[in-house]
Amino acid sequence: MDVDDLIEKCRRNNQRAFITGMLHYNGDHFLQGLEGGRAEVSAIYHRIARDPRHSSIILISSQDVRERMFPTWSMGMHEGMDDQARNIFLRYFSTDDVNPATVNVDSLLDVLQDLAIKMP
Repeated sequence: MDVDDLIEKCRRNNQRAFITGMLHYNGDHFLQGLEGGRAEVSAIYHRIARDPRHSSIILISSQDVRERMFPTWSMGMHEGMDDQARNIFLRYFSTDDVNPATVNVDSLLDVLQDLAIKMP
């Protein structure tokens, strides 16, 4: 998979739909937050879920928010698990190998926000 092509496509599609968000790829798995209108986010989520390149998709939360967490990015991207990323995960979890199905959604969103702050 070419992550650069993926993120460029996400950015184009999200801009058209006024979607913002953040994507983290640790080399094996993706963690993604999407924000925008309900219909637009739902359409993107369902397109991702139907895509045969994706498997084991877990929807952790779907909620209304007062403000966007990633308002300046059609899709921010953090890739890898360097020491800085590992330390961010360990700030919220006992391990950097996180099972999204068993953790608190607010902590996962905090991780994405912290990763976003560390991005150039």
